[in-house]
Formats: sequence, C-alpha cells, structure tokens
Amino acid sequence: MDYKILVPIDFTEISENALKYAIGAAKPLGTGICLLHIADSEEKKITSMEGLEALIYKYEGHGVSLKPITTMGSIFETIAETAEQEGVGIIFMGTHGMKGLQRLIGSNALRVITKSKVPFVITQDRIPNDNEINDIVVPIDMAKEDKQILTSVIRSSHVFKAKVHLFVNKQKDEFNENAVARNLAFSKKYLAEHEVNFTVSHTNGMDTFENELIRFSQNIGADMIAIVNHHEGGLTNLLGNNFDQNVITNDAKIPVLIANSVDNTTVDNIFGVFR
Repeated sequence: MDYKILVPIDFTEISENALKYAIGAAKPLGTGICLLHIADSEEKKITSMEGLEALIYKYEGHGVSLKPITTMGSIFETIAETAEQEGVGIIFMGTHGMKGLQRLIGSNALRVITKSKVPFVITQDRIPNDNEINDIVVPIDMAKEDKQILTSVIRSSHVFKAKVHLFVNKQKDEFNENAVARNLAFSKKYLAEHEVNFTVSHTNGMDTFENELIRFSQNIGADMIAIVNHHEGGLTNLLGNNFDQNVITNDAKIPVLIANSVDNTTVDNIFGVFR
C-alpha cells in the first residue's frame, strides 16, 4: 500500500477532524494515510505510538489503510521532512484558525507551508459533509501565479467529480481589470480543455475580495477553496492583513487547498503522485 497523504496528529479533535477529511480524499484516490505525531521526548514517543494505534483501531472500519509515525524534532521542519521521506503528495492539517495555527506549529507556523514542497489542505473544526468534495472555489485576481492552482484543481475535479467555481475580483482600474480578464480567459480555456464543469461569478466590490470570496463559497455550500501561496504578500506576513492568511483561517471554516508557486512546488505533481 502506498501512503500518499500525511496528517499531523496532536490528539486534539481538530487534528482528528483533519483525518476525517483525509479519509474522504483517500478513498477515491486509492491511497493510504500516514499519521504523524511529533513528540518532545523518547518516553512520549512510546505513549504517542499507543495513541496512534488507538486512532487506527477507531477508524479501521473506514476502508483506508493508516500508518503510524512518531518522531522527535522541530514541528515545522519535521512535517516537511517526513512528507518528503514518505513520498506523500498532500498534507491535511487541522487548525483552530489563526490562533490555532500558531499554537499547533509554533512561532514559525506559516513556514510549514511556505517552505514545503508538498501542498496542504488546511481544515478547522467543520465536520466533513459525507466526506465528499462536490464544489471547489478558485479565486481569480491579478496575480499570474493564481493560474498555477488550476492543475491541481482539474485533477481534484476529475477525482471527486466536483464542479469548479471561478470567483473573479472585479477591478475599477482598467490596467488591473485587463490583468484579471487575461487570467480569467486563461482559466476558462484551461478548464474547458480538460472537460471540467465550471461556473464564473464576480465580486460586487462592496467588501474585501477575501470576505466576498468566503461569503460566496459559504452561500454555494463549497467544500473547498483552492489558492496559491503568494509568499511575500501572503502567508509569510504573519501579522499582516493579507489575503492568503485570511482565507486559510476563514470564519466559515471551509477547508483550503494551498500550494506554493512553482518556484517552490511542482504543482503538476500535487495529484500526479496518485497516478
């Protein structure tokens, strides 16, 4: 059995909820899941292995093979290192929002995503809807790297038979509007070429892009939002009011697929590892 999904486990309900989402993804992908707990002592490695075994027993009836891994180390480094060592293609990680993401993985929390070659699905305490992914929302803005998420979205759409919803940030400035229009045209053409069922909706300009995105996603009952990590303008600005940070910690608690731009992540391989 290949284990292409990794779930960091800290034995909270939040991390167990991430496991539930991962199980829902693992079934159609035909893959197993690595459960990773990072202990702070050799003694706790033993007790944590017992905890992982108990979790495996609890979920053994779901038809997905679970593999326990316990180790020691720095959390933000060890998650990325374990993902690479195990050859996983995606990490499902739970958080209590921004505060929880900090608490879970320390002061360098967002480096886990920014430095990793493996994309993440960030989940909160929202319970999966029958473990299905039926609707995926993709924001379309001016940034050219936003188009890079489409490859993983297409594969996700095919695997889960999901509809894709392009949500376009309407611009007042003509130059910016042209940039958004080019990204939208590319996205529509790319999705159509890959026979993906999609819709197109626009902001009304009455609120911030991320707030309108979350509200739209909530209104249509979206199961996932897919974004690219914008680096300096996004996750790495920990204390700033930025788009990426606000989306992954959204109050609607919708799971977010986030991948680094191609200079750090080979986006084509996000779901390619499951072929």
